[in-house]
Amino acid sequence: MHICLVNTEYPKETHFGGIATYQKLLAEELVRKGHKVTVIAASFDKNNDYYENGVHVIRIKKIIENEKYEDFVSYRIKVKEVIKEVDLKDKIDIIETPEFAAEVILYQRERKIPIVVKLHTSYKLWSLFNNVKHNDNKIHNEVLKIEDELLENADKIISCSNLLKNMMPDYYKFIDKNKIEVVPNPIDIDSFKPNKNNHNSKTVLFCGSIEKRKGVFVLAKAIPLVLDKLKDDYIKFQFIGSYDNAINAKNEIYNMIPEKYHNNLEFLGNISNNELNEYYNEAYVGIVGSLFDNFPYVALEEMLTELPVVASSNTGVKEMIEDNISGLLYEPEDYNKLAELIIYLFKNPDIAKKIGKKARLEIINKYNPSKIVEENLKIYRGVIDEFYRR
Repeated sequence: MHICLVNTEYPKETHFGGIATYQKLLAEELVRKGHKVTVIAASFDKNNDYYENGVHVIRIKKIIENEKYEDFVSYRIKVKEVIKEVDLKDKIDIIETPEFAAEVILYQRERKIPIVVKLHTSYKLWSLFNNVKHNDNKIHNEVLKIEDELLENADKIISCSNLLKNMMPDYYKFIDKNKIEVVPNPIDIDSFKPNKNNHNSKTVLFCGSIEKRKGVFVLAKAIPLVLDKLKDDYIKFQFIGSYDNAINAKNEIYNMIPEKYHNNLEFLGNISNNELNEYYNEAYVGIVGSLFDNFPYVALEEMLTELPVVASSNTGVKEMIEDNISGLLYEPEDYNKLAELIIYLFKNPDIAKKIGKKARLEIINKYNPSKIVEENLKIYRGVIDEFYRR
């Protein structure tokens, strides 16, 4: 089978978040299983065409900073043209693309290949939960329109969590959730692992974009409660992730927390993937507190290092763990409960260790790439058969 994956994000050049992680794992596992994979992704610099680990990667130069409407349209025209060129040279059997920003929309309107849409988090949901939008209002409105069109005309919709599947009809009235398949994202179980002296610090780690949707303001409200209760100057709240953007929350977090505790905060910005394992192992507890997050890869990565995770119940973590056994859950706005759970883990180090060890075992069993990609392939075959019957 020849599978084409289309999205801006693909490591290393455009490794922005979970979509990039997912696409690379999926692409390379499909190749290991003997299939052809072409990835159409973006480049900051120039058009490029190369093979990496058996995956054919085609990069299209894209304006990412200060994108104008004409840049937005031009990129989608180029995506359509590249799909047609690839299909002409080596017939594509199926396309998989995320719903975010509907990059294949122009090809979809005249397609001769079935399209599977994998739900991650749409621009509509991202915008609503962050209470922000694209600085170009024309692009904002266009994305909302074409995401709807892409989803309404998809040959199949796959969700990586039941949480997102069940939410979709609330935001997209034309979607029948019973027709959405749930296939979790895989994780490379060898990429993150515990080291010999793991989780012996007093660091509470947040890893992800420093933005409202990720629950950073809820965590900020919890921090003084934790520090007031534990009265330990060595406890550190460490933030890894981008804060140098339009939804900068770093200064607001400092404003929310008494100045006497500012020395307990540390903002590290973005950290390369090959360094994250050390930070996960260094931390004592990980916070995945999003107001909404369908499938936070950071939770899987942290749990693979046996880091105990405290997570919002409105994230896919709810489906990854057993509450109070392999992780701890709280309601997304309940900063008092979040503080209480952090304090509980600091006061009960043996329980924290047990939770971390149990979590690693669960992740290894549930999210093995080989098993999950077989589920993808089964869906692809069904979609292809149905497409040509129609």
